[in-house]
Amino acid sequence: MLLSSATHNAKKTFALIIALFALLLIAVFYAWQALLTAEQEQARARLQLESNSLAKQIESRFQQQATTLVRMAQRWEFQHGKPDLWQSDAKRLLRDFENFQAIEWLDADYHMRWIEPLTGNEAAANFAYPKAHPNYPLLVKAQATGQPQLSNSFKLIQGGQGLVYYVPIYRDGETKTQFDGFLLGIFRVEVLMADLLRDLQANRLSIELKELGQTLINRPTTDQIANSWRVTSPVMLGENRNFVLVVHPTQHLMNNTSTRLPLIVMLSGTLTALLLCCSLYLALLGARRNTILRKTNHQLQAEVVRRQTIEQSLKRTQARTKLIIDMTDHSHDALFIIGLEPQELVYLNRTCWQSLGYSEEELRKLISTAPQKIMPDARTWIGAVKSLINNQGNAIFQQHVVNREGKSTPLEISVRHLQRMGRDYLICVGRNNSEQLDIADRLKRLSNQDGLTGLYNRRYFDKTLQGEWRRLRRDKLALGLLMLDVDHFKDFNDRLGHQAGDDALQRLARALTGCLTREGDSVCRYGGEEFAVILPGADLKQCLQAAERIHESVASMGLPHPQTSNPSGLLSVSIGAASKQPAPEWRPHDLIKLADAALYRAKEQGRNRTCSADENTAL
Repeated sequence: MLLSSATHNAKKTFALIIALFALLLIAVFYAWQALLTAEQEQARARLQLESNSLAKQIESRFQQQATTLVRMAQRWEFQHGKPDLWQSDAKRLLRDFENFQAIEWLDADYHMRWIEPLTGNEAAANFAYPKAHPNYPLLVKAQATGQPQLSNSFKLIQGGQGLVYYVPIYRDGETKTQFDGFLLGIFRVEVLMADLLRDLQANRLSIELKELGQTLINRPTTDQIANSWRVTSPVMLGENRNFVLVVHPTQHLMNNTSTRLPLIVMLSGTLTALLLCCSLYLALLGARRNTILRKTNHQLQAEVVRRQTIEQSLKRTQARTKLIIDMTDHSHDALFIIGLEPQELVYLNRTCWQSLGYSEEELRKLISTAPQKIMPDARTWIGAVKSLINNQGNAIFQQHVVNREGKSTPLEISVRHLQRMGRDYLICVGRNNSEQLDIADRLKRLSNQDGLTGLYNRRYFDKTLQGEWRRLRRDKLALGLLMLDVDHFKDFNDRLGHQAGDDALQRLARALTGCLTREGDSVCRYGGEEFAVILPGADLKQCLQAAERIHESVASMGLPHPQTSNPSGLLSVSIGAASKQPAPEWRPHDLIKLADAALYRAKEQGRNRTCSADENTAL
């Protein structure tokens, strides 16, 4: 009878232990799944950041090349509508930018009047755009709005795919502004896109450039991961919004965002659950057997032996548990578990306190008494983390932690909320992401920086000029602008080589930067050998003073020019100066036109001089 009762109780105990083991495995599975999900979301967010940054760089690189056509079109007014004066500019553009198939003039009746070069493009001579042509609506829109338009891709007669950039041109008639047709830039897509993507951060990414769902450029890498997810970023080339950048994840990215922590948590959790259930089962079984042995004196010796066996099993369990904790301590990421209501630090691994220069006891004491010494924003962060309880989800926080020496380190903390046995827990994994933050900051700087000179680029110039124009209109102050062009720079390059030309531009950039004496002034590379200096709050007199400093600084460089009109035989610059108090009827572009017109007067008067804008010049 006693044996039958013991057998029945053992079966019930075994069933309860199995149920407990199943519940513990479910908890371990949820923790493992939560960590995997957090790593995947982190990888997707980082890939989206790099994709958006790369898209902005592609837009900026294209805008630099498109600007050359716009500048050439703007000269139409100053050249009195004579296309033959464009020939030298067109040849220079075709030489500097190999992605141009041709530069063409389409008159006001949409008839082709001028092609450079004609060789290889004879099929376009005397071509007239019919209304049925796919690009005819773009011509109408560009003429109506006065804004350049970029076509979709099409097959070139010479082979390959092409894009057409339509830039409307005007000149002043006797009574009104006369429309004189369009300046056309024919881009070869393969060469253009290869140039846009060259030397960018894209060389370590697996990317596609699509137009209306069709792949134009495909740059896969051997490191690409063959899975279903990817990220996309829109790319606006000119006014054309039909391009999309597609970036696929690479093994390099996944290696930087994934850890062995989910696997460690799964293995250690499963092993801990197994050991715990075995220990509990043995303990319960031993207790019931002790009851039986107390009733049966003749089994006392066997019970003693059995208890010794249980004690040995518990020692082995403790050793294995310590092994699991040691495995967690060797993780490169900081792992800590916070219990809520009451709030307490349940667990932290070795990485937490060693990376901060404390002992485990010191760190635990600081966290309980003065957590702001470790994390200055600790109280606000804890409040934000507690909101996860209502959402029952996970989140990633960017925080800074301070070590014993007072050095601050960025820390990306992934938090997962779990509720077990009626209590809330927060599983937190912290990772030093200073490298990723540095990469993001570097990409942001590169989007506003000229790669050759280190000056601000055209994208920064347009944004800054627009912002200063709005600010100074509110403050009722003047906005000054200098437009600079290196004299006879083409001849300099032809005689000395492009490397010498690049060195000269770099020295000139340093000289221009050294001439800025006021806070808020900025110098930008406008395009090619052209530069622009923004002078907020400067009147015309101050602009001319700044121009004089520039001439003196350029002369002090003492850079010989093998073929120049400058009597000194040195490299020189021509400057156009303009200053206007912004008004509602004017735009920043009007100020550029004034400075540009003054620049061309300086060139016509012999170069190596400064001309100021005529206050009565029509805008």
